[in-house]
Amino acid sequence: MEIRVKQTENNEVRDWESFQKRAPTVGVRHLQSLLLFMCVMCSFMHRVDLSMTIVAMNPENNSSDYRREMAEHIPVFRWPLPTRSALLSSFFVGDLLTNVPGALMAHRFQKKTLLAWTTAASSVLATISPPVVIQFGVPALMAIRFVQGTCAGFLFPIIHDVMVQWSPPDERCRLAGFTFVGIPFGTMITLYVAGVLCEGPLGWTTVYYLAGGVGLVWTVAWLLLGGDKLSEHRFIGQPERDYIEASLRDTVSHDNDTKVSDIPWKSIFTSLPFWATSVVHTGHNFGFWLMLIEMPTYIHEVLEFDLEDDGMLSAAPYVAMTLLHFPVSYVADSMNKRQMTTITTSRKVWNTVGLWGSSAGLIALGYAEDRILTIVLYVFTVTILCASNSGFKINHLDLSPNYAGLLIGLTNTFASGAGLLAPLYVGYVITDQTSVVQWRTVFISGAVVMFASNLFFVVYGSAKTQAWNSLNNDKPNMDKTKQEIEIF
Repeated sequence: MEIRVKQTENNEVRDWESFQKRAPTVGVRHLQSLLLFMCVMCSFMHRVDLSMTIVAMNPENNSSDYRREMAEHIPVFRWPLPTRSALLSSFFVGDLLTNVPGALMAHRFQKKTLLAWTTAASSVLATISPPVVIQFGVPALMAIRFVQGTCAGFLFPIIHDVMVQWSPPDERCRLAGFTFVGIPFGTMITLYVAGVLCEGPLGWTTVYYLAGGVGLVWTVAWLLLGGDKLSEHRFIGQPERDYIEASLRDTVSHDNDTKVSDIPWKSIFTSLPFWATSVVHTGHNFGFWLMLIEMPTYIHEVLEFDLEDDGMLSAAPYVAMTLLHFPVSYVADSMNKRQMTTITTSRKVWNTVGLWGSSAGLIALGYAEDRILTIVLYVFTVTILCASNSGFKINHLDLSPNYAGLLIGLTNTFASGAGLLAPLYVGYVITDQTSVVQWRTVFISGAVVMFASNLFFVVYGSAKTQAWNSLNNDKPNMDKTKQEIEIF
């Protein structure tokens, strides 16, 4: 049973709707969403480049890849599987350590500058990775990956804090959710292009030059066109600014001087909806990174595709994931705007489609015997996860617009731990990279983790703005334009 009660005071709802009609259909808020999408894309190019190039950097003895790289004087290595797993995990160690500090710094300093510096630093490190690893070996590359991870830890806390200033509730799935499309898009670009470049005359080294160069170009664009707040952007028109400010009037504060001691830590850590979001974020990341980091190896070693085909096939589901996001987010926003469900129900439904659908795909993937069927299942398993863009990924904005960056910093800390464990777990289970049985164990493990974490979210999750969102805890955090009662 579901009851929705709306109360209007001082015609504020009507005023909001009139602002919405006067605001441009495509405006500066969409430009901000596009720029942040590109930032996420760059960050994931830096995250993913090693998962593809590590295959080309360590070809099997006497394989066609090995003979070609030796003939063309492309450096090759002989890293054992535990070393490869440690390299793949080192990024997540840095990411894990800086999510919360990044969120706290975003509350105190200019977000635009922080995002520019961290992205530029990660881009420079990507560019110098080839000569550094050739000259100094595994420890140096591991250090680079660690520092890139620390830069990445700032990403989502800052993006959430920026997007909450630019996203009216009725457009949140499309605007805020679109930034997350940078995850599959950056992954897709990297996996596909890396497969082609690794077969080229300069081999795997060019992948890092490309990833670094794109990030530096984005940094310039962001400094010219980006903005923390509406009041700081030189191109925004008054109608669009009025619309966004009216829609966020009673939930978002523009105070950028919140002290650490003022943050309601106890309320956050005793909030069951917060923990529900943390659990599902962690479970999602374990399954997602399990597939993203390890599937190129599975496709190359078990399915026996060459590197160029490996890159194309590894990228295929992320193409589909990028495309599917748009109809999913449009339907989700339309359902919310027409009040077909509560926001809480909407978040849970889309999250369930994503994580339970992917869990089913992973189990089927583990038992598939045909190469073509395996690829089809792989595409489905990754693609369906895009539904979570309208689920837990924007739930932080629902729970507390004022502390959205901090919440994503906290949940992403736990989730980065899962990303750290995923390749280490695979390195522990997989002793023979060609063993279908061992890979089946890995896939089923990922499915179980995603299924269980989403079940916890379905039972305990919520999209209602929490009482501790108010920066002045003496005042009730009540939306004056609309009161919503949800009974399940």
